[in-house]
Amino acid sequence: MPMPRLRELQLGFAEALAGEDAAERFAPWIRSEGLSGAERLRIYRHNGFATLVGALEAVFPVVRRLVGEACFAALTRSYVRAQPSASGDIHDYGGQLGAFLAELPATAGYPYLGGVAALEWAYHQVFHTEPAPALDLETLRGLSPDRYPGLRFSLQPAARLVSSAFPVLRIWQVNQPDWAGDQRVDLGEGGGRVLVARRADGIELEPLSAGEGVWLAALAEGRSLAAALAEALAEEPGFDLGPALARRIAQGVLVAPPDIHPMVDQETSR
Repeated sequence: MPMPRLRELQLGFAEALAGEDAAERFAPWIRSEGLSGAERLRIYRHNGFATLVGALEAVFPVVRRLVGEACFAALTRSYVRAQPSASGDIHDYGGQLGAFLAELPATAGYPYLGGVAALEWAYHQVFHTEPAPALDLETLRGLSPDRYPGLRFSLQPAARLVSSAFPVLRIWQVNQPDWAGDQRVDLGEGGGRVLVARRADGIELEPLSAGEGVWLAALAEGRSLAAALAEALAEEPGFDLGPALARRIAQGVLVAPPDIHPMVDQETSR
């Protein structure tokens, strides 16, 4: 049997860590000294598996508390088998857990679980993301008013929007270790959007009104200020753009490239 190239060996080793069948095929290429190639791979696979499960435990403590230790262990093992890590950075692992739980028959009785996982993942991402510099309000004040409708803002890299049909923020809050208030959660109250953003003193989770949630989501998707406002007003006719824009820029939630003068929507500039 010809010796595989280095890249083939590396890919084969990665596949061997993911499953028994691939491990059996790759085992002959491992030097056996006391332990067989299959046994050595089993040790690597166990350690890698335990590392990923441990990462999920650290990122999703509320999900873990909601379903219990044994159930969470079973769910995370299933997830690790279905979603191998695609990054060398352990902090990148777990982003699909919310969608995985939402589609899993075993969690059908917990329809809010995927949303809670999405909220915890957003918190994790914000925690590990370097914030961008805030936009100077004086820069905006210096613009001609006719440029405002076409301006396009970006959501702060250290901020995320989470949407759910269930009150996931309330669920998250009452399951914090230091929560001492009322433990009751009314799933029938519905959900909405939550802003997860870095502040000077830590990370804040803030519920948004219907209009502001739609407005921020539209801006995050690249729509112009005028288009985002139209969507917000359709959702919440009383939405007030001025205070919302000033507040979110001052907080650093909305950012933009340094030269914002060319950022004019083509349709509004015709």
